Amino acid sequence: MASADAWADTCAAPRGARGARGAREPVRHDYRGLARTEPVLAAALIVCLLGLVGTPPTAVFLGKLEVFSAAFDGGYAWLAAVAAVNTVASLFYYLRWIAPTVTTPRTTGARPPRLTRTAAGTAYGAAALSVVLGVAGGPVLGVLDGALAR
Repeated sequence: MASADAWADTCAAPRGARGARGAREPVRHDYRGLARTEPVLAAALIVCLLGLVGTPPTAVFLGKLEVFSAAFDGGYAWLAAVAAVNTVASLFYYLRWIAPTVTTPRTTGARPPRLTRTAAGTAYGAAALSVVLGVAGGPVLGVLDGALAR
């Protein structure tokens, strides 16, 4: 869900520098001031990026918690530690994307993003589903644990 949300937010973002094939591709700086011009899209992007890091209350957090717990319980504490360090390192990259979104004003003359229904719907839906599954994770994991254990 977080990956689908990231792609939807990228599709909805304004286009920046020309890529290798000549098409305009969004770059990190194109998200400047997005929280002011499209606050719901910016919120979906932030939920998605923090979800990819594995912060609560997103569904990815529950997955990482389960995997880290299984690694630790299985005698692979070193692997859980490496994964935790990787998670902290990924936070650096995602915060570099989030910071311009909420702090930097959009430059004058810059065109705000044109949202398509598909991109916006996917972004909003995936962000909402990620938070809902993160909050309601206990019952969901209980159902999955019972079904998968048999």
